[in-house]
Amino acid sequence: MAQPLSNIQFPLPGIDAETFQKGVAKGREFAIIATRRVAAWAEENPGQVVLAGLALGFVLGTLLFRKPATILDVE
Repeated sequence: MAQPLSNIQFPLPGIDAETFQKGVAKGREFAIIATRRVAAWAEENPGQVVLAGLALGFVLGTLLFRKPATILDVE
């Protein structure tokens, strides 16, 4: 069997179920509001959304698909 990467157990000690549910609800509300704002921005400025998507894709591609560094033998 695989070893767990950490020994954190959910729910965390000291956080009750009610607090956890409130956090989940706030996270959902934030996601809904953010989605609506991005959709409104996309309707008003479709060109900016395309440019932002290209820029984000370039940055993520640069970070995720780097070429490994070459090691030079200096003797």
